[in-house]
Amino acid sequence: MRSRVSAPDTPADIQLRGLLDGDQLRSFVMVAGAGSGKTTSLVKALDHVVTQHGARLRARTQQVACITYTEVAAKEIHSDVGNSPLVSVSTIHSFLWTLIKPFQRDIGRWVDHHIRSAIQEIQEKQENYTSRTRSTTIAKDASDLEKLNLQLQLVKEVERYSYGVGSDYAKGILGHEDIVTMVPDLILDSKLLVRIVASKHPYIFVDESQDTFPKVVEALKYIDAQVQGAICLGFFGDPMQQIFQRGVGEIVAEAEWERIEKPENFRSSSRVLNVINQVRSDADGMVQVPGRLPEKQVAGEFFFFVLPADDQRSERLERVRAWLGQNSEAGSWAADSADDGEGAKILMIVHRMVAKRMGFEQLYAAFHDGGSKGLKEAFDEGDAWPLRPFEDVILPICAADSVDSPSVIAVLRQSGGVFNLDASDQDLRKRLTLARDAVSLLRTNVTEGGSGSVGKALRLAVAAGLFAPDPRLSAYLEPDGMHAEIVLGSETKEVLDAFLACDVGEISAYFRYIQQQSPYATQHGTKGTEFSKVIVVLDDEEGKYSLYSYEKLFGIKELSDTDKRNLAAGKDSVLERTRRLLYVCVSRAVESLAVVVFAGNTAEAKLAIEKSKIVAGGKILTDADLAPEAS
Repeated sequence: MRSRVSAPDTPADIQLRGLLDGDQLRSFVMVAGAGSGKTTSLVKALDHVVTQHGARLRARTQQVACITYTEVAAKEIHSDVGNSPLVSVSTIHSFLWTLIKPFQRDIGRWVDHHIRSAIQEIQEKQENYTSRTRSTTIAKDASDLEKLNLQLQLVKEVERYSYGVGSDYAKGILGHEDIVTMVPDLILDSKLLVRIVASKHPYIFVDESQDTFPKVVEALKYIDAQVQGAICLGFFGDPMQQIFQRGVGEIVAEAEWERIEKPENFRSSSRVLNVINQVRSDADGMVQVPGRLPEKQVAGEFFFFVLPADDQRSERLERVRAWLGQNSEAGSWAADSADDGEGAKILMIVHRMVAKRMGFEQLYAAFHDGGSKGLKEAFDEGDAWPLRPFEDVILPICAADSVDSPSVIAVLRQSGGVFNLDASDQDLRKRLTLARDAVSLLRTNVTEGGSGSVGKALRLAVAAGLFAPDPRLSAYLEPDGMHAEIVLGSETKEVLDAFLACDVGEISAYFRYIQQQSPYATQHGTKGTEFSKVIVVLDDEEGKYSLYSYEKLFGIKELSDTDKRNLAAGKDSVLERTRRLLYVCVSRAVESLAVVVFAGNTAEAKLAIEKSKIVAGGKILTDADLAPEAS
């Protein structure tokens, strides 16, 4: 079914089609607001290129490249264009690796330079040590330098590099971070690679462009500039929906490019759309308009609550849901999950607030209170590599009906552990018996749980060969093992120490949340999704996240000197970050929306919010309104 292709055209679709049919290839930026059908425009553009220019692409053995954020999105988009062989849809990592994979010599040179740069960085850091810090860090530096110098020697023997989850240069394995760093570097340094990319992909479309890495955007723009009209580079996104700090945000259109705006909103009711526009009004000036046919547009509902930030937050939130169930026209807001179409989805500013309610506070702290920014962001996205063994192997094994369940065998086959046998290994029966005993013990340990059970489960599963561990995990668990040359930074070790000390039961709760099997979510987990009823919870104190502040956005709290300097310098500020997050959250609502603000001084907060634009003349409800007699 190709419903997106057959969807009615918007003015933006017509404008883009005209650009694609021009005499010369031109690049563009499409800014598509929430609920506008950005992916529909992308799919229609892909289909149009295949339909109108497919013969030329086939004759030249070329493809349209479409870069999107997840494997799931890639499969969905490719299906929407009829799985056309002329369209290559992939994640950014897969796209970049496909480009660079044939250039093994260049990869080897980059790895060598990368290791030498790491050595030089440590040496330069040592020069700035004080006498006080030297004694505590020199031993660690010596160990890291020894490992890096060993890597430098071992990579000389690597014949071919491959792409894996984590880096192990000595074994010829590159990780995710290597790909998004290395390939843009090589593109910016090689006009030959630029010409090869352009000749292979005359059309390159980037989905969710606002969350694309800045260096990748720079490299793609460099290709476009170097080949001068030989490619059509298109960015589909919305800077107001940038939710990852490492994303580029706004894509600035070059002088010869075309900027296309898609302001329609096909998702939200009139009252919700009014809130969306109020939030966006002080940003880029785009005013979204109803995309539904007039006869299908509904008024919808919007409620705003200001409640005390005390130790009864959860109870007050339940009273809000009960009050809405009695006083709104949308039915129940209190179901266990919003995914059944009955209850409301509760969106919170950060995962910490959900972790407290769902029981994975220690796990959250392990990834967030350490210093590893990469692991922190991966945890928020549900893609942290230390958690993969639990998602792919340990928890599925423990969820099976019994030790002998066929699903256990299926997991072990897929994990590449027990069944990954050398030709000389004939004792499969013995290995399966040992694996069965290990699975039985693993299931017992996970059921018992308790502090440190994460570490127990991991060590048992690795020792029994139930899965092939990430090289970084191997280096951590066995510092003198086969991956001893891998350098694990102190920040990564700190996270892993805290992670292994956690209760394994918290991981199950975390995955229920990440996989949207609860009524809770944050802006990360709801990217691109929608719900009939949404409750957005704003709480600076409980969120404890300095990057965002609703009290500052609403004028409840004064801006700091740093905030003022960032605003004056045109840098990304706490106001813009918070505005974007709020925009993403409120724009998930289809029919009904409620915003709940927890504040230390509810009277002051109420006055400040009344002066802001978000309420738009509506009534702000307080704790008194939630009392039984008030309803």
